[in-house]
Amino acid sequence: MTKRLKQKKYFYLQTPTKATTKNNTLTQVRIPEFNADHNEIQPFQVPSTVITTTNEITTPRTKRRLRLAETCTSFESTIVEQKRMQARERMAAKRAASTPEEAERQRILARERSATRRALLTPEEAQQQRATIREINAVRRATLTQEEVEQQRTLARERSATRRALLTPEETQQQRATIREINAARRAALTPKEIEQQRSLAVDRSMAKRATATPIEAEEQRVLARERTATRRAVRVSEEAKQQQTVAYKTTRLQKTVKQKQTVMKRKPNQDAKVDWPKLVDMDCKVNCLKNFIQHMPMDSLTESVCGICNIRRYKRELRHVPL
Repeated sequence: MTKRLKQKKYFYLQTPTKATTKNNTLTQVRIPEFNADHNEIQPFQVPSTVITTTNEITTPRTKRRLRLAETCTSFESTIVEQKRMQARERMAAKRAASTPEEAERQRILARERSATRRALLTPEEAQQQRATIREINAVRRATLTQEEVEQQRTLARERSATRRALLTPEETQQQRATIREINAARRAALTPKEIEQQRSLAVDRSMAKRATATPIEAEEQRVLARERTATRRAVRVSEEAKQQQTVAYKTTRLQKTVKQKQTVMKRKPNQDAKVDWPKLVDMDCKVNCLKNFIQHMPMDSLTESVCGICNIRRYKRELRHVPL
């Protein structure tokens, strides 16, 4: 017995442990041992076979988006610019190869798409888009050289000239009216300081153009300005002539209608004379006769009196009272 007790002294009793995971992290579990202190805490290591990592559940669409984002971020700015230039060249080639009818259809479709997008946008979003577009255009203009700026201006002039040549007079008039309304709205929204700044900028631009222009270009600009003023005056004169023609047409129509009415009124008695007698008297005629009889035959209208000036008897209705 004593030997057994002595042997038991050397045994270390330990509680059974269980491998558990909580949120895939290592947890500290207190392992009570008879040969250790009660306050001792030992880290409990979980075996690698028990730890399982949860893979993120991703759909193929999200994977594609992530891949596209990674590829886009990996590209350099030069490669992106080259791709943009290639896309522009392709679009230019397509436009050059397309017929005028196809180009017009594509323009109509693009206008409809932009109109639908603008209709769905709120005023704040539309204002933000305009601001971003202005910033992008300003950045592009700042990066361009003088030669590129001049080329873009010439291209814009050619495009506007071709568009104006294809438009009908009614469409040009509508465009001018819309442009005037837009300019009027902008001017109404501007403050006096902004108006003064715009005027000064316009004066500076015109002075710079005149200073840089050669005598031949200045003469050409003068000729163009004269032609524009002549066309404007011709349009005004034509509009005034049209207005005068419309007024004259209306007056002639009125005169004709009046003459027709007069002739009809003259013909009516002759038409009535053709009617065979005897004929019943109209009720209107009877009523008028009765009214006249009542007005002229009562005692008030038939009473007479002597005039104080000429001493003549007259109807009282014809006399006038004169205060003395």
